[in-house]
Amino acid sequence: MSTDGAARPSQPAKLTFALVCLSTLGNFVAQGLLYPALPLYLTRELGTSKAVAGLVVSVLALTSIAIRPWAGSFIDRVGRRPLLIAGPALATLSAVGLLTMHLVVAVLLMRLVQGAGSAMTYSSAVAAVADVAPPERRAGYLALFSTFFYVGFALGPFIAELLIESSGFDAVWWTVGGFTAFGAVVALFVRETRPAGSPADAAAAPVPMLHRLFHPAARLPGMVFFCTGIGWTAIASFLSLYAREIGLSNSDVLFIALSLSVLATRFASGGLADRFGRLAVAFPCLVLVAAGLAGLAAFDSPVAAVISLVVFGVGYSGGFPAMLTLVVDRAPERERGVAMASFNVYFDIGAPLGGYGVGQLIDWGGFPLGFGVSAAAATAGLLFLPALRRPAPRTEAAVAR
Repeated sequence: MSTDGAARPSQPAKLTFALVCLSTLGNFVAQGLLYPALPLYLTRELGTSKAVAGLVVSVLALTSIAIRPWAGSFIDRVGRRPLLIAGPALATLSAVGLLTMHLVVAVLLMRLVQGAGSAMTYSSAVAAVADVAPPERRAGYLALFSTFFYVGFALGPFIAELLIESSGFDAVWWTVGGFTAFGAVVALFVRETRPAGSPADAAAAPVPMLHRLFHPAARLPGMVFFCTGIGWTAIASFLSLYAREIGLSNSDVLFIALSLSVLATRFASGGLADRFGRLAVAFPCLVLVAAGLAGLAAFDSPVAAVISLVVFGVGYSGGFPAMLTLVVDRAPERERGVAMASFNVYFDIGAPLGGYGVGQLIDWGGFPLGFGVSAAAATAGLLFLPALRRPAPRTEAAVAR
C-alpha cells in the first residue's frame, strides 16, 4: 500500500510475508553467530571478565532504546520499507568494524551500532507482518514470522563454533557481514505495507514522546517481556561459557536443544493463542520459562542443561507471540508501529540486567546464582497477567482521531 495514498504497484500479501521472513532470517542468523562468538572473543582474545563480556553483548539495548521510539514513529508516518533496508545495511557496517578494530571499546561501539540496526530491522519487519496478516490469524502469522528468528538462532551459534575452531574469529565477522548484506538485498524487493494515509490522519495529534517509548498498549505485555527477557539475554550471553563450565567442549548441543524446542513449539503456539486466547497460552508458558531457568541454576550436568533449555524454549516460544499479539490487539491501527517498537523497549531495558547484571552475579556466585535470579525475575512476570484482562488506555493521538 502507499504511504501517501498514491498508486503503487501491488504485491501479494503472502509474497510480502515470505520476503520479510527471508530478510529476517539473514539478519537473525548474523545475530546468532555473535551470541557465542562475542563472549568467547572478549574473554579469550581480549581478556575481559564475564561481567564485561555480558555488558558488551547486551549493550546494544542502549541504542535500541534510543532508536525504537523514533523508528516506531517513522514507520507509522513514512513506511516500513526504508528501515527494513537500512537496519541490515547498518549491521553490515558494524561487521566491518569488528574485522578492523580489536579493542574492547571498539567491540562495544560496534554492538551499539548493531543495536541501532536491530531496532530498525525488527520494528519495521514485525509491523509489516502485522499489516499483511488477516486479523483472525494474526497470532499465527506473528508466531510463524518469529520462527525465523529462532532458525537464525539455531544456525548462527552452530556456524560460529565451527568457524572459530577452523578459521578463527575474523571468519565469523565476515560471515556476519554476509548474512546481514543478504537481509538488506532481500528487503529491496519488499513493497510498502503501511496502511494508506488520509487528510484526517495527517491532522491527527502526534503520539506523545512518553507514549512512543512506553505506549499504553505495550505497557503490561512489555513488563512481562521485561521479566522473561532477562533470562533470554542471560542464556544468549553466557550459554557458550556455561557449556564449558559443565564439561562440554562447545555449546552446539545446548543451542540446538534450545532452538529446536522453540521451533517445534512456535508452529503451534500462534494458532493456540488465536483459538484459546492470548492469556490462556501466556500463563503456562511463563511458568515453563521460570522452571527452565531454575533447572539451569539447580543442576550442572549436560543432560539436565538440555532438559532445562527445552523447558525454557517451549515456554519462551509459546509466550512471546501471545504477548506480541496482545500489543497489536490493544493498539490503534495508526499507532501499530509505535506500539510494537515500544513493546521491544521493555526487552531492551532488561537486556543489560540479563547481560552485565547476571554476568556480575555469575562472577560473584557462579551460574547457579545468575540463573537463579533470572528464574525469580521470570516468576515475577506472572504478577502482570491478571491486569491484561482490562483494555489498554488510549493515547492522546487516538482520542484526537
